[in-house]
Amino acid sequence: MRKARHVVTEALGQTDGVLADPPPEALVTGLGAAGVDMVARFWIDPPRRRDAVDALDGAITSVKEALTEAGIDLPYPTSQVLFHDQTEETDGDRTRQREGWPVGRNPPKSRRTVEEGRRDDDSPVP
Repeated sequence: MRKARHVVTEALGQTDGVLADPPPEALVTGLGAAGVDMVARFWIDPPRRRDAVDALDGAITSVKEALTEAGIDLPYPTSQVLFHDQTEETDGDRTRQREGWPVGRNPPKSRRTVEEGRRDDDSPVP
């Protein structure tokens, strides 16, 4: 975190339009699911909307490039999706399938079993 803060404040300090006084800051605001959450603060003069948008563009670009150059990764949300081949003989048999729900001692019945009208003990539903 210290290295990231230093890289961020240095990059902001070298960005056109960002004031040196008060100096830019990088504040840790939390621990997120994929990394450390930080907020960068900097000041500009004059504070016209166009100048603010230009300064923000330059600041984000400078910070991203500086962090990448310093070898600090920016986390991106990721997802893992597992597909189960529903044509396999083991489809729905939670005691034999390769992925998905944990087997346990009493796995839930497959949809096929339920659709065929059998109870949990495999007796037919009247």
